[in-house]
Amino acid sequence: MLIPFAGPVLAMLLKYKGFEPVIYERKSETEQAGLALGVSPQTFKVLNILGLAEPLLSIGVPVDEAVTYSQLRGTILGKRDAARMRVLTNWPILMVSRARYSQFLCDSARERGVEIHYNKRFVDVRQEGERVTAVFEDGSEAEGDLLVGCDGLHSVVRNTLGVKDEARYTGLAQIGGFTPTPDSLKREKAWIGQYFGDGAHFLAMPISSTQMCWASTFHDPIEAREDWRRLNIEDAASRELVQGLQAASWENGPKELVAGATFVTKYGLYDRPVLDVWHKGRIVLVGDAAHPTSPHLGQGANQAMEDCYHLVRLLCKAEPFTDTSLETAFEEYERIRIPIVTAAVEGAKEEGKTRVLVGKEACEARDETIANGGGANPERMKLQMQLLMGPFAGESEI
Repeated sequence: MLIPFAGPVLAMLLKYKGFEPVIYERKSETEQAGLALGVSPQTFKVLNILGLAEPLLSIGVPVDEAVTYSQLRGTILGKRDAARMRVLTNWPILMVSRARYSQFLCDSARERGVEIHYNKRFVDVRQEGERVTAVFEDGSEAEGDLLVGCDGLHSVVRNTLGVKDEARYTGLAQIGGFTPTPDSLKREKAWIGQYFGDGAHFLAMPISSTQMCWASTFHDPIEAREDWRRLNIEDAASRELVQGLQAASWENGPKELVAGATFVTKYGLYDRPVLDVWHKGRIVLVGDAAHPTSPHLGQGANQAMEDCYHLVRLLCKAEPFTDTSLETAFEEYERIRIPIVTAAVEGAKEEGKTRVLVGKEACEARDETIANGGGANPERMKLQMQLLMGPFAGESEI
């Protein structure tokens, strides 16, 4: 199997159930990529099976409150008690650096005896009899009972299934970064700030006691790369790009965060359809490799954890592995997961459409809807609550 987030978690769950997984990672080490993410109760439920839920709390910030601002009105549209999530599910929403989270998962996998090989760029696969062989760029090979593609958005494993990558640029890009927490944004309660304006959206969140992460979404007519591209904040052109953000002049936080940034990156947002089939023979996909999504609902990494849970649960039932038992397990995995991730992907797409509206009339109507929903789009909140409940109720089946 191949990393990022889903790889270590899937491997640990498989190891926990007596399998012998091996991870192959194309990069030389865990590296800084992207910014931050929200770890939701659905992920905590899965990590709790491995005894990792409580340790994870120490590397991020549990959110107590969500505050939504309107730049047009110059006022707060609403506040939500995010701490209520812990009451409903026993777990919080945790904001954490992507790099730190990835390192935590990889370190935990190694501590549990999971074998991890770096500098292994997957290029091809062979399926012969009841074995599957992964071929790497350096000429080496690895053989096993099955191959799981956890290799993310630009999955090479997905390509071996004969699936055409139908990426469509949305016309939106994000610039975001890390900033030492300004004095004006220090709060007694850990909070997420969401800011709606005319032609731009801004999100701010704590990732430690001293640092915040932020991201501004805006229209970019020049197609932006679908990759976290670091911008050198010392470079004049990059500095001009960042300081030229619409949100760079917004009050109540954005202005200070953009001005104080120590790390900045840019990313293009693309849409893809959820695949109808996630497997072929003894090859199966997990996470973004199967169902990439825009970030507007914060469900990408969290949905991947649900994939891991259900795939392992079904693989346990499929032993001993035969072509028939694996086909049955993979088909059931798709039947359970595809409707849920389709709802998440479509929900994120719709949320993206409302975040970056242009024109005073359209923005005022949006802000009124959000204000009437207590600081959030009511339809989005309904979907998000359904998704946050996670892959199982009560006791885990693993």
